[in-house]
Amino acid sequence: MVREMKGAAIAVFLTLVVVSCGAPSPSPTRTAAAGVPCGPSEVFTRHDHAHLTVVVRGQLRTLPAFIGISATSICWLHTHDTTGIIHIEAGDARQLTLGDFFRVWGVALSTISLAGERAASGESVQAIVNGTAYAQDPSGILLTNHEDIVLQLGPPFLQIAAYVWPAGY
Repeated sequence: MVREMKGAAIAVFLTLVVVSCGAPSPSPTRTAAAGVPCGPSEVFTRHDHAHLTVVVRGQLRTLPAFIGISATSICWLHTHDTTGIIHIEAGDARQLTLGDFFRVWGVALSTISLAGERAASGESVQAIVNGTAYAQDPSGILLTNHEDIVLQLGPPFLQIAAYVWPAGY
């Protein structure tokens, strides 16, 4: 019974993904604002995943589902759900950055701006990549497979445990 329900749920999800992507096309189009290729369906020449945790003034922020996905296209950088997993599903091996993802999202990212918030006096944006402080502009962080990124605007700055990847990623 549980297996049948799980199978039905997967079938519904796949139907929704296929319907939302439209008919295939030979090459991706570019989003005007982001400069990240998008097309009518996912491409898997490069298929990696990174995880992003966002904290603003001590409060965890949920990464929205369907960043980079519309009714007619899906970008090479996107989310499917609110887990914080960034899907890097690209048609070539180009380097893609966290700044590219934030442009697809339509939200500013810099040393003084995170998730629609600007740093006030005495505040800053701090980045931790795979447990190590990243001292440069966080928009330059290269997205690689199983990368664990924590961005915080603060203080306060929380201690965030390393992300544990679910099976299948």
